[in-house]
Amino acid sequence: MSRVLEFAGHHPYLIAAALFVILLFIGDEVLRRLRKYRELAPAESVLLINKGAAVLDIRPAKDFGDGHVIGARNIPAAELDGRVTELDKFKEQPLIIYCDTGPTSPKAAGILIKHGFKAVHILKGGIRAWQNEHFPLERS
Repeated sequence: MSRVLEFAGHHPYLIAAALFVILLFIGDEVLRRLRKYRELAPAESVLLINKGAAVLDIRPAKDFGDGHVIGARNIPAAELDGRVTELDKFKEQPLIIYCDTGPTSPKAAGILIKHGFKAVHILKGGIRAWQNEHFPLERS
């Protein structure tokens, strides 16, 4: 134990950096638990879709036409707030949202939660993660 204290005394910047990293991990975990939506891996999403979850693609219509999750509906992220009533019938059932790589989905999830959606999920990694798992796409 005295050697640990000796090390800490000789390397205060190293100890401070380690404590900072630990606090970042703890903060991230706390924030993750406070979110009102859940991130799902592609395989978890498939299970939820098979149980009847609705799927929302928030990419632009051109990207949607190039390939999307089978059965997904398309409302581009920029139009979501104005068109959220189109999804009212899905308020009580699970809804999976995805974009291209994942960063746009949390904002869309917030909009849907604000409008009363109960079970909002995000496809972690977006459609790219879906493709990396070699899951099928539907083209229109």
